Amino acid sequence: MTPVYQTILDKGHGNCMQATIASIFDLPLDEVPNFIELKTRWFNVMSKMYSDRGYDLGCFSSMKDINLIKDILEVDKGVNGYWLATVASVFHSGGVTHSVIIDKDLNVVHDPNPNNKGHVYKVKDIIAIDVCGKSDWYIDVDGKLIIK
Repeated sequence: MTPVYQTILDKGHGNCMQATIASIFDLPLDEVPNFIELKTRWFNVMSKMYSDRGYDLGCFSSMKDINLIKDILEVDKGVNGYWLATVASVFHSGGVTHSVIIDKDLNVVHDPNPNNKGHVYKVKDIIAIDVCGKSDWYIDVDGKLIIK
């Protein structure tokens, strides 16, 4: 994972996701689309980027059971041990979210906003995690991790 920083910091128009995808896949920023500009197509384009690299993109947004989440990350493996996560924006209120990179212990290891240096995120700040395994696990209807 090579840290890349976002270049657009405007509320609702930033390119944090572009920077985190560039970081996690060790790409230059200009080789990744600015997902916010894609409007409703952003997930399909991002999913294809993962798929082209051998990953199945999904999102896990039930953050109630931290032990389950850590078990999922242990099985999922991420991209070389890293995942994209969504957190509330440090600078913008009103439900604005921000993309960061976490490790398997739910530590934020890269925040692409250059103005957030020194900000420490806590586990409770994580809203969702993009999982990217190869479909070898799932959560059953009882909320249990099932490994195929």
